Amino acid sequence: MWWSADERRYLHIAGGSAYWNVIDVATGTVTHTGIPYGDFSMDGGFDPADPNALYYLKGSSIHKVTLNAGGAWTDAVYWTVPGSAALKGLGGTLNWFDASGRYMLVRYGPEPSVRLYDRQNLAAGPYANPINGAPYVDSGAYLGLSPDGQFIVGYNDSPGSGFGGGAGAGVSWRIDHTNRVIASGPTTFWTLCGDHGSFLSASDGRNYMVVSDCYGHNETWRVDITNSAVGLNEDQQRALPNNKLLFAWPNWNYGCNHVSTVATGALRDWAFCSTEDGTDVFDGPVSPWSVYRQEILGVNVLTGEVRRLAHHRSRSIGTDYYSQPHVSVSWRGAVVGFASNFNQPGGGTPVVDIYAIPFGAASPNPPNSPSGLKLGKPLMRQGIFPQETTSA
Repeated sequence: MWWSADERRYLHIAGGSAYWNVIDVATGTVTHTGIPYGDFSMDGGFDPADPNALYYLKGSSIHKVTLNAGGAWTDAVYWTVPGSAALKGLGGTLNWFDASGRYMLVRYGPEPSVRLYDRQNLAAGPYANPINGAPYVDSGAYLGLSPDGQFIVGYNDSPGSGFGGGAGAGVSWRIDHTNRVIASGPTTFWTLCGDHGSFLSASDGRNYMVVSDCYGHNETWRVDITNSAVGLNEDQQRALPNNKLLFAWPNWNYGCNHVSTVATGALRDWAFCSTEDGTDVFDGPVSPWSVYRQEILGVNVLTGEVRRLAHHRSRSIGTDYYSQPHVSVSWRGAVVGFASNFNQPGGGTPVVDIYAIPFGAASPNPPNSPSGLKLGKPLMRQGIFPQETTSA
């Protein structure tokens, strides 16, 4: 939800202030400023269908901000929780709209607190079988909607939820829109690593998560969210129907550390990741250099095609959260964004810029080496970038 529906604008948290700025992607110009983000800076953003509308959560209401010409904007209450209970966050990671904008996921009140609404008929109230958000959001993970609006998806980071007694399990609930009901319990489809991943609704009609296996391997997988991984070991989960290995990384220093996926359109089979090696420090050597190290990558989850978009050049990323590239792709995949300190440590605080790279159906030439790359246009300095998101 960080990108407008027409993919021409990007939403940026303004340097630690309690508001958003809107940036024109083509020019890097700040077009609108001072927009409040309410109670949850990461749980708001653009409407997937209306390029001039964005939303934030405040108290018991969802506010709708409409962007107008000349930098002007208006703010109005869009929807208020029945009984005026306070809204709660969903983890600030996934979209809480589906890609069409028809369905929205919200959290409020006592458990079970996570509820699904049809925006074409808000008066009908929420679907049956709300979800207990505590094992997911309150454990440090998240919930959201699949791009096609057919599943509630998320991760469980509760202790013991992952394979081998660790934390981390991918979960999904199928939605019955005809009868307005959510599945009575989750399907646990993957338990082999933590929650850094993202969901997509592919052109083959299936829903997948792009996520890591970091239990006995350092790999990135496409996994079918309808499989049940309960009681299965690592090899059995990897062998489940429709699961596919995307990357086997050369060492344990990096992998797909952050992931973002296209939500809709012709490019909806594409996922993007930033590889982030904390051993690559400011002014460190560039030789030897391993494949895919410190890159922005695109992968087609059906064909396996890989496109190498950039060496992000962000270094010492383990010492500063905002230096992590946090790759983010627009709704239809036209623009891929990331943050980088570009090996500039600054005066104790690294200088972080945000870059945008156009993406399309034609395959671009990959970078030859870390020294042979020209990065995309910088959008904003001292950027605060989102976590991995389904479309951003």
